[in-house]
Amino acid sequence: MALRPIVVTGLGIICAAGRDPAEFWQRLLSGQGGLAPVADEAYAVFEARYAGQVPDEWITSQLTGPDADLDRTAQLALIAARQAVEEAGLNGYDPDRFGIILGKCQATPDAAGLYQPMHRTQDVVAERLGLGGPRILVSTACAAGGNAVGLAKDKILTGEADMVLAGGVDPLLFGTYAGFAGLQALSTGPCRPYSHSDGLNLGEGAAFLLLEPLDLALARGARPLAEVAGYGLSADAYHATAPDPTGRGGASAVRRALADAGLTTADVGYVSGHGTGTPANDAMEAKVMRVVFGERAGQVPTSSIKSYVGHTLGAAGAVEAVASVLALRHGIAPPTIGFDDDAEPGDLDFVPNKARPMPIDTVVSNNYAFGGNNVSLVLTTPQSPREYEELPRREAVITGLGPALGTATGIAELSAAILTGREATGEAPSLEGRTFAPRSLWRHMNHLSRMAIAASRLAWEDSGLKLPRKALDDVGLVFATGAGSAESTGGFDESIALNPNKPAVLSFSNVVLNATGGAVCQTLGLRGPTTTICNGAASASIALDCAVEMIRAGKAEVVLVVAADEAAHGTAQPPGEPVKASGAVAFVVESAEHCAGRDGTPYAKILGTGHHPGDLTGPGLTRDLDRLHGPEPALTRGLDRLHDGGSALVLGTGAGGEAAAVREALPHAVLTTSTRLAGDCQAATGALNLALGALAIRDGIAPAHESTTADSPDGSAPAHDGSRDGSAPALEGGFVGEPELGAPVERALVLSESPGSVRGAVLLGAA
Repeated sequence: MALRPIVVTGLGIICAAGRDPAEFWQRLLSGQGGLAPVADEAYAVFEARYAGQVPDEWITSQLTGPDADLDRTAQLALIAARQAVEEAGLNGYDPDRFGIILGKCQATPDAAGLYQPMHRTQDVVAERLGLGGPRILVSTACAAGGNAVGLAKDKILTGEADMVLAGGVDPLLFGTYAGFAGLQALSTGPCRPYSHSDGLNLGEGAAFLLLEPLDLALARGARPLAEVAGYGLSADAYHATAPDPTGRGGASAVRRALADAGLTTADVGYVSGHGTGTPANDAMEAKVMRVVFGERAGQVPTSSIKSYVGHTLGAAGAVEAVASVLALRHGIAPPTIGFDDDAEPGDLDFVPNKARPMPIDTVVSNNYAFGGNNVSLVLTTPQSPREYEELPRREAVITGLGPALGTATGIAELSAAILTGREATGEAPSLEGRTFAPRSLWRHMNHLSRMAIAASRLAWEDSGLKLPRKALDDVGLVFATGAGSAESTGGFDESIALNPNKPAVLSFSNVVLNATGGAVCQTLGLRGPTTTICNGAASASIALDCAVEMIRAGKAEVVLVVAADEAAHGTAQPPGEPVKASGAVAFVVESAEHCAGRDGTPYAKILGTGHHPGDLTGPGLTRDLDRLHGPEPALTRGLDRLHDGGSALVLGTGAGGEAAAVREALPHAVLTTSTRLAGDCQAATGALNLALGALAIRDGIAPAHESTTADSPDGSAPAHDGSRDGSAPALEGGFVGEPELGAPVERALVLSESPGSVRGAVLLGAA
């Protein structure tokens, strides 16, 4: 029996080919593209001047009041999101059950030219629309928009949300334009994918699809537009910017998507191609078509709407998903415009220049990205209601830990650092003395990728996994980062300021936030489902959530989660705050069955996870615990033990007011943090706390808490401070006073928070 059907009930889009879905579709049918020379004279320094720009009046006519003062990225996203909500006809929904997952490639500069947090755009849209459900920022470069749609389906299937806005956004930015020009990837005229592949045009825009279960949509009288039947993710593990010319990674994503949908290649009527217009991409896509469809490849029409709108980067997958839904609705395949009449006839059908009416019941929409990320969506015409099964509640366990921190590299050093009370100094991890990657790769990598690779190697070794090379094709990877590489971003920005026609192209290829995840896949040979999460300090726990969902859905039996961030050089250290530091932490997540089948020894079982917007309070934490999702009855038993005084450790963020909130919600729990041990490593700190929770459960050790009067609600010293004077057990209430807890703990609750955005809670238990 199939899983619960998930459908699209609303669409929103603004791009160079239209300010809303109706205008967008009419222009696709008429062949009216939106590519034109960039009017901004700053772009006159480039030989290639064509791009897909959104006219300012299309934005100002749809935004009023405070919305008109938002930055361009937020404006584009808000317009498309509101259109999707309006078409869906929503009324009286529960905001706590309404989530948003946004794909985004570029960090948005603020008015002062400083980069905003990647998740800021998503937060603005959620706040304006009153969305209180899950929030995830996906940054898999050009695959992000399609990736967001797939993850939205997962969030509904797990029961975390009833509705999710899924989409992507990116504006046209000068620095990104200079980077692509430096790679000699831009066409000097309107791009002509598949026929005259001399380069791409960049574009800008936003698109959203509103997803909800078919049964709930019909119950409220909504009209399903399409069904999100399946999706597939994969990694090339080949190169930082170039696609694998064999098409292996792209073909794998399509096959996984069709398997997820329960369909075969014979069911596919139309393929929405990535179609950038670069020689490498277009040749690779043709190979994917032939590999996947075999002798039928020439009978499956495929086209690229980038010939209309340009490459909208993080929005591309969502823009093309909207076009795919409209193609299904109207039974028309949009053409590839600008197709060269003199192009040599080949064996594939690229729908040249004219829209084609045809029966379409199933569309495959593909996207491929820098960093080797691939995504494939399968969209079908909506079916009638039918019986379905819930997503299996498979148990997942943590089996390997790999810290690469200034205070410890490897689990043995981390344990020693905990026991000796070693403190963070802000120094970067020492990676000398052993080989983590082939020298040919290592010497071209930035520091962030080196840290992540080291942590990943260490976690893999710690897990004891010994898989044949073929099995690595199915190992998943979820990379978590708050800001990506400060080294590469700074180096690239400096080069653009000096001469935009001589950008630091190696740095540019590492500016995309998924580049480090791609480097890990390339080094370890991992080609399974892969994604990148960028939700600030909450990124790692959200990444763990995604890994568990991959396992529950049967998309992977083993998933490597790695989080890495680095402190920007020259950043002032605010007094009283944790030391800003660089670091990476990885952990291996396996299905419990897979671990048992190889006689593995897990650190801990993942009992439940949950993420919600807002700041942490006592009542808020109680509510968060009530909304954790995970395998039953283990989750319920774990929560009961957490509340009734069973030995429980809370790994906190160290934020002000956190201790009071924990004491209010869990008066018997004992609190500690990792900030003294490792400093503030953003996403890596969240991953470290998860690792420390697992270590406390298996080995009975945890870092001693450096309690202060600020932890107490009335400003006094904590009422119960563990065993600082040796007169009380180290784990009894209040704070951890000694690193040796006397015995392994039964439960560890790991908290994370991205201030002003989202907070997370992960409950771990003894395996």
